Amino acid sequence: MRRSFGVAWAFWCLASVAFTAESPGAVTVRETPAGRYLQDARGMPLYFYARDVTPGVSTCNADCAKAWPPLAAPEGAAVSGAFAPIKREDGSYQWAHRGRPLYRYAKDRGKDAALGDRVGNAWSVALLPVQTPPGIAVRAVYAGRVLVDGRGRSLYWRDDEQPRAGHAPDAECDGDCLRRWAVLEAPLLANAVGDFRIESRGDGVRQWSFRGRRLYLSGADFRPGDVRGEGADKVWRLAVLEPAAPLPAWVTIQASDMGDIFADAKGATLYTLGTPLEKVRQTSCNDACIRKNWRLIAADASAVATGEWTLIDPPAGIAGAEVKRVWAYKGDPLYLHTRDRGPGAIAGDKWAAGAGGGTNAWFPILRRRDYEE
Repeated sequence: MRRSFGVAWAFWCLASVAFTAESPGAVTVRETPAGRYLQDARGMPLYFYARDVTPGVSTCNADCAKAWPPLAAPEGAAVSGAFAPIKREDGSYQWAHRGRPLYRYAKDRGKDAALGDRVGNAWSVALLPVQTPPGIAVRAVYAGRVLVDGRGRSLYWRDDEQPRAGHAPDAECDGDCLRRWAVLEAPLLANAVGDFRIESRGDGVRQWSFRGRRLYLSGADFRPGDVRGEGADKVWRLAVLEPAAPLPAWVTIQASDMGDIFADAKGATLYTLGTPLEKVRQTSCNDACIRKNWRLIAADASAVATGEWTLIDPPAGIAGAEVKRVWAYKGDPLYLHTRDRGPGAIAGDKWAAGAGGGTNAWFPILRRRDYEE
């Protein structure tokens, strides 16, 4: 299965092409198995903002627009398919897709990763997902972009139910299997939609399939984002349309009181700072304090960025002169807390937040933190 998926992935990951028939020259599109990603003319990711709830109105202004620059449109630009220019608070214009304003992200440095995706549970990469029937959607989990049901629960298929000539094979999951797995049933009046078809079963149940793969739910999953069924019985696979980039070789997953967290090779918890470093310096912890309690993660000369794990210049004042690059997650430097003792320790959680709490602090990176919306 994995080899065949890799072939499909290579086929679908096409170079950016101009959306000439439907979009202005400022927008290109990247085709993937999960859908079409909107990008700017240079191929950089574009984003939607969840707080833009009124069509054609941007709520990201002032400092917000510095971190999330709007995709500028020239004054007098014409409507182009689903794209139209909208007027901003300062009188300038930006492009919107079906009334949703489009933005860039200031921390993005390349075309290979959308570092702004899921930031603050308010920003999402501008993805036009594959067509799905009612009750099925595409969702981001840490494994990648997957198919989910109407309640956000992950969907699965089986290795031993490979499609044949575009048709779904006979169902292998019945009897005792159905005590742990549930068929994703299609309503009585449902019709095929896009690559989704309705397959009959021996018990009379109508089952959804996607590109010839029958779809199921795992009884071990309880919340949106759970993927406990992956690899079960060596045949069950998460319905991944677009896999996440691999973790750096030195990153591990550790259990903690907060759930699974990212850690280094020795199990030490990884943290990011939830506010600009300069604010921390002014309000709660100067450079000497930071150096005493926190350690940046230096990258060696052979280090290679992967997905949301990137390499950046070290923040001035808290790294030695010999440190040329440090590791970052979603564009923010990674830290280790000097008071953590052993794998899973999270003594640095909300460190420097003060009595009032808030975001002026360091936070562990939870593996599923970005998928709880």
